[in-house]
Amino acid sequence: MEIEDKRWAMRIILPEHRQGLLRQATEKLKVKKPELDEQQLEDMELTVAESMEFGAPLTFELYDDGFTREITGTVHYVDHIRKEFRVKDSKNDTNFVSFTDIINIKKAPSK
Repeated sequence: MEIEDKRWAMRIILPEHRQGLLRQATEKLKVKKPELDEQQLEDMELTVAESMEFGAPLTFELYDDGFTREITGTVHYVDHIRKEFRVKDSKNDTNFVSFTDIINIKKAPSK
């Protein structure tokens, strides 16, 4: 069966086709943004408050256009007008984390 698959496989692929196949593959990997309930939001608020009080690092799980990514650092400032956190990471860079992008907040593992 494997020999037949190779025999009928395309030998030449146009760049447009390659881009289309890659776009299709990435679309399949995308996930839907989870809905957070009140208890989860309350737990995350408590975690941020504790972190700001003691300066402990946090890991933010963020939803980014169908994918999830993580930012680890300490909360430097909470901007209620812009609705975002300012998080300093290990490289001392400031990351702006929007409230609407947050999926989960947890304490960062100690090294």
